[in-house]
Amino acid sequence: MKNILKAALAAAVACVSAAVMTLCVSAETEDFESPLNKVKSTSGAWEQSLTLDKNDFDCGRITPDTVVQVEFELDGEPSNPNIAPVELILFNYTTADPQIWAKIEPYEYDNTYAYFDYETMIKVYGTDDLSTVDNLCIGDTGTPLTVTKLTITNCTVVEVTTTTETTTAEVIEITDPPATEATTAATTAAPEKEEGGGIPIIPIVIATVVVAVIVVVVIIVIRSKRRFY
Repeated sequence: MKNILKAALAAAVACVSAAVMTLCVSAETEDFESPLNKVKSTSGAWEQSLTLDKNDFDCGRITPDTVVQVEFELDGEPSNPNIAPVELILFNYTTADPQIWAKIEPYEYDNTYAYFDYETMIKVYGTDDLSTVDNLCIGDTGTPLTVTKLTITNCTVVEVTTTTETTTAEVIEITDPPATEATTAATTAAPEKEEGGGIPIIPIVIATVVVAVIVVVVIIVIRSKRRFY
């Protein structure tokens, strides 16, 4: 009986720990999916189908767990079957002298998709300080193509800065006839404080997991008592 209870409690602790770790990791990073408003079809002359600048995506958000996933459509068969039909380019034209035009090959690809990893990116670029990258480009290697999707996984989360506006009460002096009667009034009232700040998702998920595990433990204990008595 004691061994069963210990095993059940150990399972409960393991489940809760796994849930907490998963939630913490997911809260630290996020995936970036690029809009396609800048996409163009290439001519097959080693051109770029998509170019993102720092306003579109800051490469400083890339982490060691990042994978750049590209989906594309080829216009015809690959001109050279021995190389990938698509390449990732990290371009630094502002702080590097000479400029850096780092062409990265994918570690996995076919004629519709390609995956690029962090280790190859920093090796070819020459440093792990990717915040100095001015443009991230996706280009062809001799065959016309069009990017249809670009996802950059496990990026650091962008911090959102909020500003608070302060409203100052305005005092207006009114002098209506007779002149001896004057009144002063504050015409602007301070805004009311909003109640509530949204539903705390993470605590709710953790609490749900804990309750579920406790219920399982209780059921196991009850069944064990019936078996032994």
